[in-house]
Amino acid sequence: MEENYILSVCGRQTVGESSDKIELQAPASYVQRGSSRYITYKEYDPQNPEKHYRTTVRIDENNVVTVMKGGEENHHLILEKGRRHKCEYNTPFGSIMMGVYTDMVNVDLDEHGGSLTVHYSIDIDAELASSNELTITVRETPTEK
Repeated sequence: MEENYILSVCGRQTVGESSDKIELQAPASYVQRGSSRYITYKEYDPQNPEKHYRTTVRIDENNVVTVMKGGEENHHLILEKGRRHKCEYNTPFGSIMMGVYTDMVNVDLDEHGGSLTVHYSIDIDAELASSNELTITVRETPTEK
């Protein structure tokens, strides 16, 4: 995997009246295979910096976004505008089955990078657990002259 892009991720989660924001930057791979684009990067465990997880974001020709995270907390999240998907989220304590409803997907990507924004909600046992916004930006790593 050639990490020739810079990835910026901003995730915002709202639960009731409380909101939390997570931001990260990392080197990433960004490629097109067939009609899908793939963004792949490593996330490091804040409590154990030697431990990392590979995350892959796939955007298909219909703007269906699939987020696949490996490791102990692996999950497979399908984000498709106007649809609810059941997704399994694995944790060190066990698996959780979640419903994921996506109400907005905005893809502005080309061969040089760009951005992706998704708004979605998560429910557990049909109870709203959180409202979420995910923004991913990829840009080519500047070349030194």
